[in-house]
Amino acid sequence: MQRVLIDRSNPDVLDLVLVEQGGSLRYALATALQAVIAAPVLFLYSVLFSLPLYIVMLFAGTGWGPVWAAAGIAGGAGAVIGWALLVRLIFRHVHRLRFTPSAEPTAVALVRGARADRPMPITEVRRIRIDHSTEEPYDGDPRPRSVTITVTVLLEHGKLPQQSLPQDTDTTALHRELYEALSPGVAVDLHVHHHQRPEPPPPPPVSNRPGNSGWWSAIGHGGSTGGGGGG
Repeated sequence: MQRVLIDRSNPDVLDLVLVEQGGSLRYALATALQAVIAAPVLFLYSVLFSLPLYIVMLFAGTGWGPVWAAAGIAGGAGAVIGWALLVRLIFRHVHRLRFTPSAEPTAVALVRGARADRPMPITEVRRIRIDHSTEEPYDGDPRPRSVTITVTVLLEHGKLPQQSLPQDTDTTALHRELYEALSPGVAVDLHVHHHQRPEPPPPPPVSNRPGNSGWWSAIGHGGSTGGGGGG
């Protein structure tokens, strides 16, 4: 079943869902907790980044004890700071566009990780572009068909980062519903691209090197001459 990422659960608002289940404190906290799995990688990168410091300490004769302590401090600090930056990014990312009222909207609010920004006039949204690209395999290609769906929101003073949508999004229904709800105040475009994946070029023909060919010819010619002399 294809999905139309429009949420009308609240009769007073219309939400364009950019991130499924996003826009709530529960989702933001759950995503922030999942970001903990990146802590070991951040720890390792921080330790490696401080490698010149350890070399200087060893040359200064401090011994391995202080070096291990410095590595632990650098790794822990890097993991905590990196995780905090990831959490900040999660809470700042726009998950929804909330239009109010649901019928003939006049205002829009950007819903981030756990809160909605202050509503602004709907004229601040200049265009919503939906791109639906399908790449079919060529004959004999073992890879399956590839579908890419993105949405780009152009604002009066910039644009939001391009957001990928699930492959089973019904882009035709999404475009129709947004167009009917927001037109003519906001331009809503749907661009559908359908093409076949290009075949890889054939491998170059295998040919003997000129030097090798002449060498083999010389051997063959010499063998036949020798045979004639013996007769």
